[in-house]
This record gives sequence, C-alpha cells and structure tokens, in this order.
Amino acid sequence: MPEAVAGAALDERAADVATGTRPWAVYLLHCAGGKCYIGISPSPQERFAAHRAGKGAAFTRANRPLELAAIVWFESRSAAASMEVRLKALARPLKLQWFAGFPVTSESRPAMLEGGLASLSPLRG
Repeated sequence: MPEAVAGAALDERAADVATGTRPWAVYLLHCAGGKCYIGISPSPQERFAAHRAGKGAAFTRANRPLELAAIVWFESRSAAASMEVRLKALARPLKLQWFAGFPVTSESRPAMLEGGLASLSPLRG
C-alpha cells in the first residue's frame, strides 16, 4: 500500500474510533478444557491471533483458545461492550444458544444494540 494511502486509512480508522462509529464485534472463543471466552474487538481475527500467541486476557493464557467460534458485529464499541457484559452473565449453554441463534451480521451490516438486547429476552425465561 502506498504511504499516502496507508496514512489516509489510519486517519480514517482513528476518526472512526474517536467518534464511535466503527463497528465492533462480540466474539466467542472455544478454549481448552471445554471452556468458552467472550470478548470484543474491532478486529476479532487479529484479537484471536493475539489470544493464541498468549498476548490476550489472563483467561485465555490459562485456557488456550482453540477456535474463533462466532462473531457478531455491533454498531459501536459501546454497543458491543454492553452486549459483552450481558452475555458473560449468562450460563454457558445460554451463551452458546445466543451465538447460534443471533441473525448473521457483518462489519458492513452490524446489529443495533436494541436488537441485541431484545434477543436476550427469550433466554431469560
């Protein structure tokens, strides 16, 4: 990538992060010992690589990540963080059920927080 283009891309990314408009993902890792880990990142594949290299959370250093099992994109860091907290509070079977049942999203078509929150209602009984 030419230097001017790379600089422009970095400026655009910094502006997106500063304004909160860049989509962020909630991701699910399957880890050693049959455990799972939920985290957020604007670059979940890169974050998975960092976890596998031992540069992630303490949990993933102790429970080696085996697979990036699911990614759900949300409209902003704030929305992803809000969903992460709520998902981490669920029992493991409900976390897996949520990821399996949530509509497909992409970085270019992220979910809104309201849709994520509404999707939790059936799990709480």
